[in-house]
Amino acid sequence: MAEVTITRPAARKAQKLAGLAPYVFAQLDERVYRLREQGAADIVDLGKADPDQATPAAVVRRLQETAADPENHHYPAFRGSLFFREAVARFYRRRFGVMLDPEREVLALIGSKEGLFHISLAYLDAGDLAVIPDPAFPAYDDGVWFAGGRAVRVPLRRHLGWLPDLDAVPADIWRRTKLLFLNYPNNPTGVLAPRSFLERVVDLARRYAFLICYDHAYSEITYDGRVSPSILEVPGAKDVAVEFMTFSKTFNMAGWRLGAAVGCAEAIESLLVVQSHINSGIFAPIQFAGATALDEVWPSPFAAALRAEYQRRRDYAVQSLRRIGWHVDPPQGAVYLWLPVPAGTDGETFAERLLETYRVVVAPGSAFGRTGKHHVRISLTTAYENVVKGIDRLAECLAKAGEPPWPDARPEPPIW
Repeated sequence: MAEVTITRPAARKAQKLAGLAPYVFAQLDERVYRLREQGAADIVDLGKADPDQATPAAVVRRLQETAADPENHHYPAFRGSLFFREAVARFYRRRFGVMLDPEREVLALIGSKEGLFHISLAYLDAGDLAVIPDPAFPAYDDGVWFAGGRAVRVPLRRHLGWLPDLDAVPADIWRRTKLLFLNYPNNPTGVLAPRSFLERVVDLARRYAFLICYDHAYSEITYDGRVSPSILEVPGAKDVAVEFMTFSKTFNMAGWRLGAAVGCAEAIESLLVVQSHINSGIFAPIQFAGATALDEVWPSPFAAALRAEYQRRRDYAVQSLRRIGWHVDPPQGAVYLWLPVPAGTDGETFAERLLETYRVVVAPGSAFGRTGKHHVRISLTTAYENVVKGIDRLAECLAKAGEPPWPDARPEPPIW
């Protein structure tokens, strides 16, 4: 009997994958890898936000000590170990003056990105609305897409301080909204949200009964003496908000995959239901290490030294770009510069030219939303000497291109 050859896949992939935008940082990694395979040398990566500095030694020691204990080799609690949740609660009390119940208002996460993605699975049914700023971290939109919801993109505008214009969103949209995603210090614009803005958002959420998903990943990386508030500091916020914190940038623990969701007890419980069906918790020694970071490292001079180093990099970049007459707003926090590209081009084209000609990697602004089309994002999470080298090359490229006007203060309207 002749052998039959199957020429198509055994199963067809889900249609949702066809509508999902490629993950830009995976693409950048692949692009750089191929260039290096072809013999390209001296590539400066200012594209992804992977901290170059080491995790604090005390955190590493705690992992080593607890990993050697067989008692910690079992499945961990789905919520996260109680000692870890208590450490998160202590941190919020010391840092923000916010009281949290570690039993009901804290949930351990395998990095904050996981929680920001899964919260949509917990709250959105097909066609439900989620309001997302534009530009924004892609995980918000991705979670909404996989949940079958509909994203309403609200532009962030420079003349409004890169804050969403809440009054521009029709009341009918707010009535139908189930989730609102916010992120300050902001990725990619680098601005902080004033407490008055957070108070307005909480009032709006209470009025229209939606949940605020507040991404506070860069809470401890701020500049010029600024301090970033937690949205949970606002009275009544715990009724309508869940905040996502992470160890990645604060403690140089990006590869460890550790974070937490805190706040609204109902939201914590709903997120737990989703996560208990998807993962089996976080290795206990990583949680021990995280508790050490919060209890011992954060109160030490470590955080101030980390901020000072990032500010040194930021200041060099801003001063160098201003020296050639290029418009750049100094970030107030986070680890990025949000830079307009030369007139007559877009972020993707400019990023490709920069990589091909100057061997500098930056992220095209369109990866964060359509209002980022004429921007690129520069990450400062590489050694100071690399920042100097990369920014000098970038400045040379921009100087030859001429000075652009700022993009239109009124970008394309959002999709209601």
